[in-house]
Amino acid sequence: MQTHSRPMGPRSFRPASPAPPVNLPETAPLNIRKSRMPDSLSPPRLLIPKPSPKPVIRVSIPAPNGSDNSTSGDSPVYDYYGGPHININTKASNGPDEKTIRPAPADTTRPALTQKPSEPIDEVRTLLTDLKIRATSSSGSDIHPEDDAIPAQQAPSLPWSDDVLEQIASLGEGAGGAVHKVKDKRTGKIMARKTITTRGAPMRQLLRELSIISSTEHINIILFHGAYISPSSSEVKILMELGEGGSLEAVGKRIKERDAVVGEKIAGRIAEGVLQGLAYLHRKKTIHRDIKPSNILLSREGIVKLCDFGVSGELIDSMAGTFTGTSMYMAPERICGHEYTIRSDVWSTGISLLELVQNRFPFPNDLPPIELMMYITTGEPPRLEDGGGLQWSDDMKEFIKETLTVDAMARPKPQDMLEHPWIVGVMKQEVHMARWIRQVWGWPKSSRRSRDQFSSFTVMR
Repeated sequence: MQTHSRPMGPRSFRPASPAPPVNLPETAPLNIRKSRMPDSLSPPRLLIPKPSPKPVIRVSIPAPNGSDNSTSGDSPVYDYYGGPHININTKASNGPDEKTIRPAPADTTRPALTQKPSEPIDEVRTLLTDLKIRATSSSGSDIHPEDDAIPAQQAPSLPWSDDVLEQIASLGEGAGGAVHKVKDKRTGKIMARKTITTRGAPMRQLLRELSIISSTEHINIILFHGAYISPSSSEVKILMELGEGGSLEAVGKRIKERDAVVGEKIAGRIAEGVLQGLAYLHRKKTIHRDIKPSNILLSREGIVKLCDFGVSGELIDSMAGTFTGTSMYMAPERICGHEYTIRSDVWSTGISLLELVQNRFPFPNDLPPIELMMYITTGEPPRLEDGGGLQWSDDMKEFIKETLTVDAMARPKPQDMLEHPWIVGVMKQEVHMARWIRQVWGWPKSSRRSRDQFSSFTVMR
């Protein structure tokens, strides 16, 4: 095998090719010029795309008259956040001196309201105007000896105000307002004036009380004389018949202090008066909803007068479902939040009457409120029992038992309880209620009555 090798070191130059040389044509160099935009053309502008429409939140607020007061991005009204809506219009620049984006000037002035919402005090004022409240003439059981010389036709025709009333004494003050004994300077009529502060009082309850008390006319419902609003509109003052005999709560305390008891005939007349008032309200499709001793008044003649209709309500389909009133005297269905009827007032009547004749609250008084509510709804209802040297009739015991029936649908209505044998029997007997209430408070004997009619006794029957 033969191999070839090349000597180390640089390669030697080869001899030139024997071919003849070729003459190439000479090429001119390239002439490259810079390009320039024509003077007639303007520089390109920055184009900004139009903003895409964004969803606008709509808040619909029903107006008092039922119209739609919804707000939108295209409306000048104030939106949900409380500020004015600003509508931004974009405009492209048409020249070098114009700005690219120019927002439309914002209107920061608050638009005028088309309809001013009515204030609660305005509703009260409207109600008083509609009722055409004027002073009523002296009539009924509220005529007192000092008023006898004043003819009924001299009743004032001017509206009520502080200027025509003389404040005599304070009768009490509670969550519903302060009550004073006042006298009409023009006629000498004695009345009770209930003052309610409009700032803190629930106007809905006030309107309800005014509507009910001004539309009722029954011997066992407190008589309404009128109402007026203070010049500053800060107070509403209601003029009512004065229950000189006090409330059943005050009478019960007085009797207990004197170590006395209420007899069956007196208790029967009180029960009959409460039921008559409730039956009347039922015929007017109204539930009292707050029957308790402090809302059962007595006149100077011992006639029962139901008062305080602040939580009363009209029957809606003969049922109701709100939770109002005083829980200790509430029927079990109301405490449980169930629907209830006029029968719930019958339960409250039974509890109030049982407390009066026993000189104590029928349920344990050492229980916290929540446990007391559970006791009323789950425990056995209280019963009238003999004690303290007194024996109650079977008819009276049965009457209390029926009023405190736990099953609301099985509990009788007020009109049914008026036909109970105990009530019917008491109504056939002569009961001197005026003498009884006079003795409770120690009033002097009336000069217009026979002296032998007011013989003293220790047991207030």
